[in-house]
Amino acid sequence: MPTTIPTVTSSTRPGSPSAGDAYFETDTKNYIIYDGANWRAYGNDGVNYGANDYSAALDGTDDRVELGNITSLNSTSAFSISLWVKLSLSAASPSYFYQSGSDTFANTISFYQSSALDFLIGKGGSTYAGARYSGSVKDNTWHHLAAVYNGSTLTIYLDGSVPTQSAIGTSVPSTTVSTAGNNPHIGSKTDGTSEFTGNIDDFAIFNAALTATEVSNIYNSATYRENKLQHLYRFENNYNDTVGSNNGTAQGDPVLDNTTARPY
Repeated sequence: MPTTIPTVTSSTRPGSPSAGDAYFETDTKNYIIYDGANWRAYGNDGVNYGANDYSAALDGTDDRVELGNITSLNSTSAFSISLWVKLSLSAASPSYFYQSGSDTFANTISFYQSSALDFLIGKGGSTYAGARYSGSVKDNTWHHLAAVYNGSTLTIYLDGSVPTQSAIGTSVPSTTVSTAGNNPHIGSKTDGTSEFTGNIDDFAIFNAALTATEVSNIYNSATYRENKLQHLYRFENNYNDTVGSNNGTAQGDPVLDNTTARPY
């Protein structure tokens, strides 16, 4: 018969373990084994949440999805964003995939398409740092995008790979500002402008920097690194958070679309 592995958390590991003791940590999702001197942690390969039949179709006029504050994005040294987009040829410039914080670059996290594809984080005052890909996803075709920050670099991923990109703004800060995760909007700026026209799906927020392999796994097999994944919006006939409790609220009149074919 299967044996049930005992569970602990990373803060409640046994104080006097014996070599060979093994547990499943419910907060990190790691399997840990004591080797007689140290705990050894073994991560999982990731989680696939199954087929997704719907996406959020936004009209570029007043449609967006608003989230509650994401405090893990405040004063953090690492985070990642992942999503699928199908941006209309008629979309405005700029068209925002995501913004949180205030609506000035110096105090936000911003990810959007204008004449280039930009990922910015504010530094406070009037300064920001960013990564820029000079190309465009404004082609009415599905693309996977990821934005990764690790405390020293900003990286944009497009369809599982890192395209040629350049730094913009000033030097990358060691942390985000203290309000960077406030008032998050999917599909517009935080003031409701620069709306997205097209479809957005599988919008994910991670509380750590994804590796290139982890981004590739999302793109190729919809497999998410569970111990980094904090929020996931699959728009599977609702705006709920699949892995957390920060459910979204639709503004305007977005459509949960199950007629648009997707490559994932």
